[in-house]
Amino acid sequence: MPELARRPFLQLSLSGALGLCAAPAVLARERVIARAESPLVGVDPLFISTGLTGRWQSAMKQDLGWSARWSAMETTEVLQQLEQGQVDAGLFLSHPRADELDKQGLIYNRVTLARTDVLLLGPTDDLAGIRSEADPGRALAQVLAAHNAGAARWLPPPAGSAVAALADQLTKGQASKGLPPSPATKATQNVPAYRLMTRAQWLKAPPKGERLKVWLADAPTLSLQAQIASSFRARHAGAKLLTSWLQWPLAQNAIKSTRPAWQALKE
Repeated sequence: MPELARRPFLQLSLSGALGLCAAPAVLARERVIARAESPLVGVDPLFISTGLTGRWQSAMKQDLGWSARWSAMETTEVLQQLEQGQVDAGLFLSHPRADELDKQGLIYNRVTLARTDVLLLGPTDDLAGIRSEADPGRALAQVLAAHNAGAARWLPPPAGSAVAALADQLTKGQASKGLPPSPATKATQNVPAYRLMTRAQWLKAPPKGERLKVWLADAPTLSLQAQIASSFRARHAGAKLLTSWLQWPLAQNAIKSTRPAWQALKE
């Protein structure tokens, strides 16, 4: 190769080699250095099924350099695991048991992140006579009375769930009492039952094969909050960092993107 042609060739080769060496260095500078280990987090399945944890997971890597290790379990189990120190943090729906653990100092750094409305659903015909009732407690009491009288049917929420606890609070314990099966009548035998369901669940997976109407919604007391808390027994630095991060704009924007299923508190 002539001398004059060799020099540009060597210069280009050297530049390319330096470029290849520099690329990993640039990527290394852009990669986020983790400031704490990834925490094990118990999560109510509602956060997973409605896409919140997935949105957080991708955003978390950008800010923290890791994603939390999610473990799906119902809210009551999340709180039990937090109490025992089996998980570092827990994402759960507001529940009286969380209030008790907070007062006892068994969980700490408890923060409310968002809320979802709870809907009172029922048959399109006003079998329980709640059309003009705006108070959730009185409306539920009327549904329970109609169930006992055989005029309508009530489908109770899963025992121990956050929705069941809310129904109990609204009816002063009446909703959790063992109600007798509603006697089958012509008016009720082929009609859907009244029930409570979060708006997040209703939008994601409404009951199939049933014609249900939203009879009551948007009442201030008819909602559940998305909350996070850390375990006092675990005392995990990553859990504390996660709680702070979930209040940052990137995480809050992920909540806003799910509206109306979830509503961020900071809007």
